Amino acid sequence: MLQTSPSPLRISAVQCSIHWNDVSANLQRIEHFVCNYAATSDLIVFPETITTGFSSEAAQLADREQGEVYQRLLQLSHRYNVALAGSYLSTFAGSIHNVFFLIEPSGRVQLQPKRHLFAPGGEKEFVHPATSRSIFTLHGWRILPIICYDLRFPVWCRNVANEYDLLIAVANWPRPRREVFRTLLRARAMENLCYVVGVNRIGEDGHHLVYSGDSVIVNPRGKILVEAQEDTEEVITTTLDYTPLQELRRKFPVWADADSFLLQI
Repeated sequence: MLQTSPSPLRISAVQCSIHWNDVSANLQRIEHFVCNYAATSDLIVFPETITTGFSSEAAQLADREQGEVYQRLLQLSHRYNVALAGSYLSTFAGSIHNVFFLIEPSGRVQLQPKRHLFAPGGEKEFVHPATSRSIFTLHGWRILPIICYDLRFPVWCRNVANEYDLLIAVANWPRPRREVFRTLLRARAMENLCYVVGVNRIGEDGHHLVYSGDSVIVNPRGKILVEAQEDTEEVITTTLDYTPLQELRRKFPVWADADSFLLQI
């Protein structure tokens, strides 16, 4: 479905390392990036589990519901007048989840837990899966938030009748599977006729897994608009324009021929 065009959206994707299970140090790092990029961004996106890294031990450091991390992110968004996104481990609806957050300067908060838990990494042992799927909104843009392993599941990412314009995938995606990450980001953009932002960490974690980053912003035709250098701490920024997306959907309406399905959760 076509809609009135929202304003262009300036997005910055932060490809960075993460201090292992050190919430305080990671919050300081978040503020550093926010301070430096808020003036040129409407939305700053951080990798998955940005306050701890990805580990079962991190579950012991999970934020209380609307706890310290939540409050600090609210303060930073308000102080620097910029929306913030990423994921962290938190109590949500009574259980620990890996939660995607989108926090706006007004104090509006949108949350979406991760649906597909990464069994090889033991994630099912320390967090609970999502029981519903949300479409976020920001400045008129409709956004599907997904976390890492969710990217592998096209039904979960399916853009039914153009219900979203932008897919944001935050990740801790190790180097050995980097080509999968890079390929799936472009595939999701093309099959769903949407912009895609993929934000991954770099460095080595406490389990000696190495991450190469490969953060990227892709247009609905699958063209890479901007990408970060491999193994480099870097912030990539671009402005998303709704008009080319709207025109593509009008001229090439593959969404109108999509098969119907029932997403069972």
